[in-house]
Amino acid sequence: MIVEELARTATRANGEVTNVLLQVSTPPSTLRMRLPDEEFERIYEEVDFLECLKSARRDLEDMGLLLCCQGARLNVFPSGMTRQMTEGRLAYSFQSGKALSDDDLVDIFAPADCSEVGTLEDQLAAMRKLFRMK
Repeated sequence: MIVEELARTATRANGEVTNVLLQVSTPPSTLRMRLPDEEFERIYEEVDFLECLKSARRDLEDMGLLLCCQGARLNVFPSGMTRQMTEGRLAYSFQSGKALSDDDLVDIFAPADCSEVGTLEDQLAAMRKLFRMK
């Protein structure tokens, strides 16, 4: 079993920041999330890490928090092949009008500026807009 421990932050709409401790392990794809300030802990075991992250983000959103990580940035979205090859750990950082390359791959758990993240719904809407889907 491979275990990686990561310290991240989450932010509220008013700018308040809280600590988030993540423990990523495989196999199977598992994410343990703890919020020491909130006395919250949950374990997510999903088909891949992207689904673990989405479940964790849903719980944080219910608490009024946005996780400040690359996978929560509005322009980050996986490709099917990359998702399958990396257990959902890598995704592309899209830029309108720019062809994608491996240089655009980001670790979904890597830190991100809190000003660049959004809700799951906001992220999906941004991708639909980028690809001009309704």
